[in-house]
Amino acid sequence: MVIKFDSFEMEEAFACPLEKLFSAFTDPVTKRAWYADGAHTPTHDTLEYTLDPEVGGKEVFRVVLNDKTPVPGLEIEMMGECVARVDNALLVYSSRMIARGDVVSITNETFEFMSDGAGARLRLTQQGTYLDGSDGPELRRRGHEQLLAELRRHLAG
Repeated sequence: MVIKFDSFEMEEAFACPLEKLFSAFTDPVTKRAWYADGAHTPTHDTLEYTLDPEVGGKEVFRVVLNDKTPVPGLEIEMMGECVARVDNALLVYSSRMIARGDVVSITNETFEFMSDGAGARLRLTQQGTYLDGSDGPELRRRGHEQLLAELRRHLAG
């Protein structure tokens, strides 16, 4: 078995109030719009998305990859639990990704929210363990870059 460990940090500025940025991560309808039904739609079909952003609450995202990927038809399930929350300041999730019935990655993600003049800043720190069958740390980092770009488009619209 091959095991990879990786951590990375990203920081982005957003031209919106801090409360709006935080809400984009905690309001289930808003997060589904930019996360499940926005950024992923070119390569995935969403089968299920639910979010309970309170401490102990779960986030479940199940997708099937489409024909624009190397593995069309593959179902992937991402399950997370909110382990810490401070309104308009902090969210911490512990998550796992499952493919073909096997856990392929386990991550801890910390989202720090800060005021930045008239806008807001987000700092994402991810610590991951990637097992056989995972997308790996490089693709995960690139995926988060795409997610934050989609979030920016959503907040601007």
